[in-house]
Amino acid sequence: MPKLAQSRKIFELILLILAAGSIYPLVYLRQNFEETILTVFSMNQSELANLYSMIGIIFVVGYIPSGWLADRFPVKFLIIISLLMTAGAGLWYAQIPDKSSLIFIYLIWGIATVFTFWSAILKTVNLLADTNEEGRYFGALDGGRGLVEAILASAAIAIFAVVAGPGVVDLAGTQAGFQAVVYMYCIAIIVIAVGLFFLMPGGRDKEIKAEAESKGDVESTWAGIRRIVKIREVWVMIVILFCGYTLFWGHYYFSGFLNVNHGVTQVGAGVVTVIVLWMRPIGGFGGGFLADRFGRSRVLMISMVLTSAMLIALAVLPGSSPIGVIYVLIVAAGLVMYVIRGVYWSILDECRVPVAVTGIAIGIISFFGYLPDIFLPQISSAIYTSFGDNVAGANNVYFVVTAVIGLVGAVAAGYFMVLMKRRATLENAGTPTASTTTV
Repeated sequence: MPKLAQSRKIFELILLILAAGSIYPLVYLRQNFEETILTVFSMNQSELANLYSMIGIIFVVGYIPSGWLADRFPVKFLIIISLLMTAGAGLWYAQIPDKSSLIFIYLIWGIATVFTFWSAILKTVNLLADTNEEGRYFGALDGGRGLVEAILASAAIAIFAVVAGPGVVDLAGTQAGFQAVVYMYCIAIIVIAVGLFFLMPGGRDKEIKAEAESKGDVESTWAGIRRIVKIREVWVMIVILFCGYTLFWGHYYFSGFLNVNHGVTQVGAGVVTVIVLWMRPIGGFGGGFLADRFGRSRVLMISMVLTSAMLIALAVLPGSSPIGVIYVLIVAAGLVMYVIRGVYWSILDECRVPVAVTGIAIGIISFFGYLPDIFLPQISSAIYTSFGDNVAGANNVYFVVTAVIGLVGAVAAGYFMVLMKRRATLENAGTPTASTTTV
């Protein structure tokens, strides 16, 4: 694939960051407006949880087909149609339909944000970056996405406060504020989709196809899958992603941990978790630069060890510990979690997957790597059920379990680093090596 001018590449990356940063906040509006959603739609926690469980299943089922689509259709088209589908369902959502309709809205969101979007955007970033830029580009994608999400969330909260009015908000005010927030997100998504249509460079897919044909990489879907599953580095990457994503899930429990284990108020816990949210651009951008400078797998290994150690520290420190220490540990853990998120996809380039099946490879890796979306809630439920009223103890155990899985990921990252050193040694010695290492 011909190299693009650096300015053009950065411009295209910014467009991709805007797309990734705008498409998910509407789907996960519960992160900042859960109580509002429950009130507006007269729902309970269980009903809302079922909707997100459905999305989790759609995600897992959709990852591999998402990769197939990214290898067969123009990625620009896939990204734009995903944004428009998300906004369209959002406009329906803003009408506050009967809650029985929500299953269809969330179904559309599940399809739009994974089936037509996920592999398309990751593949584009993977092919956009040169070999020595993978860490920075993927770090910028995750960090930039986090920055966009934080800006939109801040705007959403301000809009809700203005529209709903000060003081105790009644149902009418809550509904009006909710609608204003959803419309804001929909408008932002549509504007970005239109911008991508006119500004995102075209012809990339033709270039990819031409390069694949020149290398003889064009093959059937099943042949591509058989080729991918024989690459040892792909399976090691799956373990790294699986464990790194499991560590990231720990941040969802920070607020409850502060409330229950250390008696922090809802407002205080909210301030800390918002600070953690703002660590995402720092962790993403910073982690990407560190990865390109010191090695991607090395940065992943160290980050996983550090995160696991901090989660264990949070679990074993008594409730009487200085609250400042707890705050620092939580913010630091959040920062390193975002380093992991910003770096783990950058090692895809080191797996040397054929360009023609990059999308399918992303789908396969995502299918296994994001399985925690399904099984972690079950593990969490089992832990909290077994501890009964001792929620503080359950929080501690959950952090320890998460940390142990994170340490497994650190070992996998260390093994990946060994594989890369072994490959480099052979190549420096002039020993012919295959483009992939088979299992």
